[in-house]
Amino acid sequence: MKKTEVMATAMEMARKGLGFAPALAIEQIAELIAQEDPADELYDSKVERLLKLAACIWSLRRDVVTPPGEGGRLL
Repeated sequence: MKKTEVMATAMEMARKGLGFAPALAIEQIAELIAQEDPADELYDSKVERLLKLAACIWSLRRDVVTPPGEGGRLL
């Protein structure tokens, strides 16, 4: 799938309410990490990318619950 197709499909799924809740999305990422083979030479980079995705979801979720300026971000 090309990047534009991924974006269009994801946006359409979101409009239809077919996306995961943030907590479930992070659980799904954890399952994907668990399926990775630690012996794979690309293991570290794959896991790092998945963890960054989970961190992004967590940050977005946190900002929805506590918007910046209300304790959502410490600068």
